[in-house]
Amino acid sequence: MPLMLLLLLALLPSLPLQAQEPVHARPLTACGHPESPPLSWVQDGELIGITPHLARKLLAEHGYSVNMQVFGNWERCQLAARQGKVDLILAAYKTRRREQDFVFSTPPIVAEPVVLFTHFGNGNQSPWNLSDKTLGMLFGDSFGDDFDQAAARHPHVERVSTGEQNFHKLALGRIDYMPIGLGTGKLQAQKFGLTGQVFALPDLVTLEHYHLTLPKGSILEPLLPALSAQLQALIDDHYIERITPYFERRYLDTP
Repeated sequence: MPLMLLLLLALLPSLPLQAQEPVHARPLTACGHPESPPLSWVQDGELIGITPHLARKLLAEHGYSVNMQVFGNWERCQLAARQGKVDLILAAYKTRRREQDFVFSTPPIVAEPVVLFTHFGNGNQSPWNLSDKTLGMLFGDSFGDDFDQAAARHPHVERVSTGEQNFHKLALGRIDYMPIGLGTGKLQAQKFGLTGQVFALPDLVTLEHYHLTLPKGSILEPLLPALSAQLQALIDDHYIERITPYFERRYLDTP
């Protein structure tokens, strides 16, 4: 048998195996909001929660692994994505400003009611009518176009890096109002032992939706329709609803 034919036959058994193994140039890098339990939060230097879990689950089906990066605060995560340092943001609200740089999954991961928390010493519940009241927010926070425009006009806005800083400032009366997702706010108030000092106002500020978010030009952008379809299937199966209590409990139980 000719030598060339022997060499080809020797290679044949390895070909099917190689064809089945996805080959990617590098693992993906992701970041997310470090102060948004149960969706995502930092624990022992690691980003965990519903959205890190979902990102790994969705992308594993395409042969990718995902490295979660923590950049210090939410604004730095978004900046890293704009600079091409990460391949995806785990979840973000869609705004006109962000649509300049990012593309979003068709279905949202969750819908989140946004409210204003205040402290029991604040007797006034009409913050946008009072210029002497202070609004506390995190760096990088956005709560929809209408709210962002109102906040930009508000004369007293203070920003910090962590939810714990903001909650303690609110409890001490150093700020008067704090916009936050209702579920996240309740969890953090309980975690920080401040449920007796702060509370949510009854009026809804907005209803915002968290989307899986990709920087324009990301290696994942061609996969966005498939990722959206996978996400929709999980939503239809109530998968996110089923795992939410586990991550809420995990957040509260962590020292």
